[in-house]
Amino acid sequence: MQERLRDGRVGAAAGGLALTQAGGHPADARAFDRADLLPAHLLDGDEIVILAIKPSLWFVVFVSARWVTAMVMVMVLAEWLSAGIPPLRPELVIRGAAALAGARLGLGMLQWVSHLYVLTNRRVLRLRGIFNVDLFECQLTRIQHTYVTLAWYERLVGAGTIWFSTAGAPGTQAAWRHVAHPLEIHEQVRSAVNRSQRPGSSSV
Repeated sequence: MQERLRDGRVGAAAGGLALTQAGGHPADARAFDRADLLPAHLLDGDEIVILAIKPSLWFVVFVSARWVTAMVMVMVLAEWLSAGIPPLRPELVIRGAAALAGARLGLGMLQWVSHLYVLTNRRVLRLRGIFNVDLFECQLTRIQHTYVTLAWYERLVGAGTIWFSTAGAPGTQAAWRHVAHPLEIHEQVRSAVNRSQRPGSSSV
């Protein structure tokens, strides 16, 4: 079960998180600001970085959960599995499953390191990819809708996912997955989008 919150309008059931005032910043913004990680060549001229963040560290757990759960089940059933394959001993099954679970968590950490979400006065960007970098970018003036989803497991740790849809394209084109303080971050995105789409705006 997950809750979907559109265009900055949120209800009381959104996991108890409160929005800052329009255009405001979360009280601990400095704690997760990563503007120094953005390659300078990605900025155009006098473009200003409003926000640059990485996913919550819970991202590592979420992307690894299925594989780690499967390995835990293998460890629980090690005695039964080894009985069906005589050369295998339960301790070998347990060690192998633990090593595979650790490897998946390590891959999840690399995936976390490779993610960066950026909001400027002109664009939203999403960078990801361990070996090959995948860059999504969109002018704020082209963003039609944004919304937040709070899956039950995200609400437990105060995380959420922000989705973006653009003019002329069906569905959603990108997401900032598993970010901490999702409602506050979404409010900052909506404020920047609204400013850029005002008549006579000089931010684009």
